[in-house]
Amino acid sequence: MRVLLMGETENEKIPQALRRDHMLYDHVALPTTAPLFFPEGLYDVAVFLISGAGKAATHQLTTLLPTLREDGVSVPLLVVAAHLSARDRILVLDAGADDVLTPPYLLGELLARIRALSRRSPVLQPRLLEAGDLSLDRGHCMLRGPKNEVRLSCKEMQLIELFLLHNGQVLPRDTLRQKVWGIDSESAYNAIEVYLSLVRRKLRAIGSAAQIHAERGVGYYMEA
Repeated sequence: MRVLLMGETENEKIPQALRRDHMLYDHVALPTTAPLFFPEGLYDVAVFLISGAGKAATHQLTTLLPTLREDGVSVPLLVVAAHLSARDRILVLDAGADDVLTPPYLLGELLARIRALSRRSPVLQPRLLEAGDLSLDRGHCMLRGPKNEVRLSCKEMQLIELFLLHNGQVLPRDTLRQKVWGIDSESAYNAIEVYLSLVRRKLRAIGSAAQIHAERGVGYYMEA
């Protein structure tokens, strides 16, 4: 899962919590007047981190959210803002937010709300992904094959997840870069080769017949 954080975080607790829960994220400033670019299919949930409170925050959100929805942004939107009254929360939800969270809250609740919103995808993705002789447990980052099982790093799991969801389909290098490393990670092109090598090694370690192939000049695909 990839989450877009927008706004200011007072500390590193939220990014750290996302990493512990194996969620990838990008963090950008909250837009003011310029439209916000959402790459199609890149993010599962967007989280607005609003530093203001009360009427100022409500005005900011009721100005921004309708614009995003009018631009066709369908990503579930979670607003985290302080001191919003019940009337303010109603206005924010009616403006286009899918959920509103106000302090005090546990980080576990924030993560649970993100997971819940991600399940609103038109195609609900199960915890276990299977193809051929492979089974990926996304909750525990475990990849199982005919002979063994192996734990995956976060980026290895994201790569395997993409290949299993699109078994046999060629995935462009840009798709792999954006989904696993983020929209601003130009340096990821060399990392793709490194991590594909690691994934191939782990496929051999668990005795899988799955193969990851390169389509010259286009991208990569897996035959499981």
